[in-house]
Amino acid sequence: MKGIYFEEKGLQLLGNLGITKAEFARRMGIQRQNVNALFKSNNLEIIARAADVLDVPLALLVGYVEEPDVYELPNSKEDDEKWSTDEVEILPEDVPMGDTPEERRKRQEIIKQFYFNWKMRNPDLCKYNADLDEMIYVNHTSLVETAGRASLTYLSTLAVLQLDAILHNAKLRFVDKPKLGNKQQAKFEKMLGMDYCCPGIGDVRLMVGVRKRDKTKIQYCITAMTPILRKKNGSHK
Repeated sequence: MKGIYFEEKGLQLLGNLGITKAEFARRMGIQRQNVNALFKSNNLEIIARAADVLDVPLALLVGYVEEPDVYELPNSKEDDEKWSTDEVEILPEDVPMGDTPEERRKRQEIIKQFYFNWKMRNPDLCKYNADLDEMIYVNHTSLVETAGRASLTYLSTLAVLQLDAILHNAKLRFVDKPKLGNKQQAKFEKMLGMDYCCPGIGDVRLMVGVRKRDKTKIQYCITAMTPILRKKNGSHK
């Protein structure tokens, strides 16, 4: 089997979920020093247990050699009771403001549900960007990277709820190369840094990947800008 997710991004996944290697080992019933070996496992039974322990879809841990362009909605509640196939209203007041692992986890759930809702309203999985004069598409990478990164902060999660406005209005600020060793960016020939000022939030950074094989623009992640990012942004103008 190829493309096991743990083999490439195990530690990053634990970090996104706010779980230490020691805690993950405890939940799995293994020694901490065996966690790295588990990351490389091709045993589906072990991977399924890890998915259950981390409360993430099995498909996320198995990964893909080349990911699908569409992040599939669950077919029924029996397939995945956690996510509703009906649109669920998400309000800003539903977003936890704190920085505990449980609050980050809740924000991650909100982002995933938001993307499921968004897909139901946008079956073409894209929005026109006025500055690029092109469509920006949303796919599996968009959901995984945004849920992992934006959920780390309250403001970034709020920004995701303004996805349509960001995709349409964000302006190109800089062009960068994909990060070496980042498997999620390996499919891109370049990364576009785009900014938009979200009402009530402030400046937001939208990263867009330009896919090698067809030059399609893919929404990569969305984050509220820190003072460091703002300073960096100024150097690219």
